Amino acid sequence: MLRLVLLVILSLSAACGPATHRVVMSAENNSGQSGFALLTPLSGGRTRVELDILPGNDPRKVAAHVHDWRCGEIGGIKAGLTVLEPNAAVNGHFTSTSEIALALDAMLEGTFAINVHDARDFSLYVSCGEIK
Repeated sequence: MLRLVLLVILSLSAACGPATHRVVMSAENNSGQSGFALLTPLSGGRTRVELDILPGNDPRKVAAHVHDWRCGEIGGIKAGLTVLEPNAAVNGHFTSTSEIALALDAMLEGTFAINVHDARDFSLYVSCGEIK
């Protein structure tokens, strides 16, 4: 009987799929570009990163990365993300979906942040979210 209960629990866990982790993206440098990121673990130590932030004043595509450390104290780039671009399907929000070679568990155990750059000045950030 115990084996049957364990088998049912394992089957239900697998059927539910991987747990998605939500990261709050806060506006930086008075950009007004807040939003969220959804991180989903994939096989092979990879993670899917789906970004959605409010549109800014500049409609051009913007770069985003996973960095070491925290917002306000950004460290080195650990993974590049697909550039964000305006998406008419979600009221012009800037969106992107990427698959990166970083395990979600490792990011949650470490100190990492997602950072979105300004289209006009790469050294400025418009949005940042700490992975915790």
